Order: sequence, then structure tokens, then C-alpha cells
Amino acid sequence: MKDKMSYEEAFTELEQLVTGIEDPERDLSGIENDVKRAMELIKYCKDTIKGEQDKIETIINKSDDDNEDI
Repeated sequence: MKDKMSYEEAFTELEQLVTGIEDPERDLSGIENDVKRAMELIKYCKDTIKGEQDKIETIINKSDDDNEDI
């Protein structure tokens, strides 16, 4: 996977791969590589979402802690 791929770029590539994989007229040769790439992109997207979720939870928890001092 290229360095510094954005979530949006990964998601767009994943959508394109899924469209190709689902195409009933697609030649099956090469589908294995597309499925492997799709799995890499899914992991990247899930990891990215998890990272952002963790950041948001940290901000919320810090905000809650700050509000307790008031």
C-alpha cells in the first residue's frame, strides 16, 4: 500500500475493486489479487476508523475531566 494513503483514497479504490469483483462478466484470472488487495484496504480503513475513534474518545474524556474541575 502506498505511503500516506488517505482513508478516502483507500475507500475509493476498495469500491472500484468490489465493483470489478462483482462483475458477472469478469474473467476470473486475477481475481485472487483483487480480493487480497481488497482485504488490505479493508484492514487499512478499519484501522484508520479505529484510530480516529480513539482520538475522539480521548478528546471527550479530556473534556469531561476538564468539566469536573468547574
